[in-house]
Amino acid sequence: MKFIKAQTNGNDFIIFNENPEKFDKPILTKISNRRFGIGCDQLIFITKKNDQYIITFFNNDGSYASMCGNGACAVAKYIYEFIDTKSEYIKLCIDNKIYEASIYQEKVSIIFDLPKLQNDIISTGNKHIVKNIREINNIVNISKKLPECNIHFIKILSNNKIRVKTFERGSGWTKACGSGAVAVGFYSRLKGKIEICHDGGSSFVEVLENQVKFTAKPEIVFEGTIYGY
Repeated sequence: MKFIKAQTNGNDFIIFNENPEKFDKPILTKISNRRFGIGCDQLIFITKKNDQYIITFFNNDGSYASMCGNGACAVAKYIYEFIDTKSEYIKLCIDNKIYEASIYQEKVSIIFDLPKLQNDIISTGNKHIVKNIREINNIVNISKKLPECNIHFIKILSNNKIRVKTFERGSGWTKACGSGAVAVGFYSRLKGKIEICHDGGSSFVEVLENQVKFTAKPEIVFEGTIYGY
């Protein structure tokens, strides 16, 4: 079975042009295991219906993920480089919602709706909670209290730069989180183009009147074949 390995700021993915219904949870966890499979933070499946690319995400523990910003950037770049090489604008159907992706000079931008805020939980397709980086040692208690959330510990460095460390539901500590960067930018109330500094690199968020523009630089790392599935 053919696959593509990709990464965005160290958040790494396995991409399949396959129907995800073929894969049960034990297979997903084995493929994503870094010792017994290929290894990744998330698995991404592409199916096409009419002119839409239907994208499905799973965390490396086999759980379903309703959105992944960095993964959306990576799969848009994959589609642009390997499937639809003429289109710099690609529509991705993720969790029954259309996201517009644009590719320009190796960078990919994804347009998000404005996040929804309820009881300190920020929804960008996934659920997020933002904490001051001083609370990072309390990660166990926070994750037990909010198991449905990705958790981001932040430090505002300037009026357009934020440092972030991320603990993702279903994946643990990761080098970056795209939908989390959107949540952090929204939470910060900073204006203009905000640089989000992850452990794996930087992405950029612009909080506009009715939407949020997320931009990152994904990379296709290698392609290969995995056997026995």
